[in-house]
Amino acid sequence: MAKTLKPSGATRKPKHKQQQAIRWLLWLRHTMMLTVMSTVAVGVFWLQKDDTLPILHVTVDGDFKYVDKAKLVKAVKPYVTGSFINIDVAKLREAGEAAPWVKQVQVKRSWPDTVHLVVEEQRAIANWDKHALVNSDGELFFPAKNSFPRGLAILEGPEMTSKLMAKQYMEVSQMLKSVDLVIATITMDKRRSWTLKMKKGMTVKLGRADSKRRLELFLSVYKTRLSQLESKINIIDMRYTNGLAINWKSGRQPELNGAV
Repeated sequence: MAKTLKPSGATRKPKHKQQQAIRWLLWLRHTMMLTVMSTVAVGVFWLQKDDTLPILHVTVDGDFKYVDKAKLVKAVKPYVTGSFINIDVAKLREAGEAAPWVKQVQVKRSWPDTVHLVVEEQRAIANWDKHALVNSDGELFFPAKNSFPRGLAILEGPEMTSKLMAKQYMEVSQMLKSVDLVIATITMDKRRSWTLKMKKGMTVKLGRADSKRRLELFLSVYKTRLSQLESKINIIDMRYTNGLAINWKSGRQPELNGAV
């Protein structure tokens, strides 16, 4: 009977040596992760210390006519605290936007020690009842009265209507350009009735309803019949269904070529 031979081949490594190698790799990996995390934590802690990267400079950029850069920097200085990393950008922006004639501030950090303010200046389109200014968005702002631009129209209306009035003012002003008329005062009363007073003194009452249609009718009549008589007109009342009424400064209607 033939003798059975055992298969020959390489001898397997003991399992406990493989387990030791795995444990060693895991320990090395954990150690490296802990080292990296500790280094990052120390770095973050160091960077957030106020005396590590202090803000040393504040710069301002923008197209200005009324904003005083020096006063703006002075206004935000109390909020330039902390380090380059943890400075409170929101408070800095809020302080800047509270300054006269400043509409919006963007705060940018410039490594390693500078805060840069990009400032948008307010653009006044009119006075609001002589104590404030209004911009093209209908927002009120309150700079010193001695800084108010001269020659602006006056908007007069109920509280919380500045956006509506600013929009109406810009639309009406554009329409009046075709006849070279400039608004001095535009008024809206509590009933939402509109009245326009021109720079040369003439008043146009548009009323509450269909104010745009009435203004278009006024422009049509003014172009063809009344432009030469502007200096003699006190009030033009457009609050009629199919016509208008004129109050003359002299109290008497001048001679006209054609009916009005």
